Amino acid sequence: METATAIRNTRETASKSRTLWNKAVVAAVLLVCSFSVFLLGPNYYPLFPTNGNIVYAASLSAVFLLAALLFKRSTRFVKYWAIAFAFFVASVVNLVSVLFGDYYTDFVRLFGTTDPNKTQGLAKVYDTLLVVIPILGLTLVSGANLGSLFLKRGNLSYKWGLGIGSLVLVNYFTSVLIFFGTGYELPKLGSAILWGLVFSFSNSLLEELWIRGLFMKKMVPLIGVAGTVVITSITFAAMHFLGVAYLPAAVVPIFVINTFTMGLACSILMLKTDSIWGAYLIHAAADLFLFIATLAVH
Repeated sequence: METATAIRNTRETASKSRTLWNKAVVAAVLLVCSFSVFLLGPNYYPLFPTNGNIVYAASLSAVFLLAALLFKRSTRFVKYWAIAFAFFVASVVNLVSVLFGDYYTDFVRLFGTTDPNKTQGLAKVYDTLLVVIPILGLTLVSGANLGSLFLKRGNLSYKWGLGIGSLVLVNYFTSVLIFFGTGYELPKLGSAILWGLVFSFSNSLLEELWIRGLFMKKMVPLIGVAGTVVITSITFAAMHFLGVAYLPAAVVPIFVINTFTMGLACSILMLKTDSIWGAYLIHAAADLFLFIATLAVH
């Protein structure tokens, strides 16, 4: 009897070890795929030769699409179809940005503005459209609904998420006015607040949908909640590492830590509420603070 119990315990331990090892391997592959899209791919800053490279963007999209289609046809690997398709969608965003990103000046010109704050706000609206439209369109084409992107009211705790997000937004907004409001004349402060809000809410939707909303429901079944939170947070921080293009070198590690910890908070809140909106508000709060503070300093 004791021998049978020992054998069963040994088998269970071995099974758990294999499961953990498999999850670790899958997590490593997902991280590499994430870096290929969000670190090497974005068109925003040319840190690597692949950034803004149309051949790279198109090739990566083709690889992920082929992988998704092969996984979908395989009984053994069908569970990887959704995540492969998500990477295809994310890489298409980079391709769309390469093809159409330079037309933001024409978009801004439609509004006939000379206000630099308004220009930045409208340019970010244009960037957001280039991200949101492909994600929504390809998600619906795949047969999934918008709830798969966390674009829904969420579970019974959604009000908790919205409440926390709103409190953080108010706190960041008042904090930035306390510390940087005196650096503005009143008309300029009004412009910074208005277009800072436009910029922040646009950029927050862009990044929350692209980095977290698109991926987390597909990752959780493969690597668990903890693995998903860590991978998406590392990805979020890695993409912001591209900030070396416009930040002093000494500040970049701090910025990476800042974005990683915010990624953890937003990921946890999104999973807890099963909705994007609480994380969206927290992200917008951080962006608004940075927008107004950066303008004040410069």
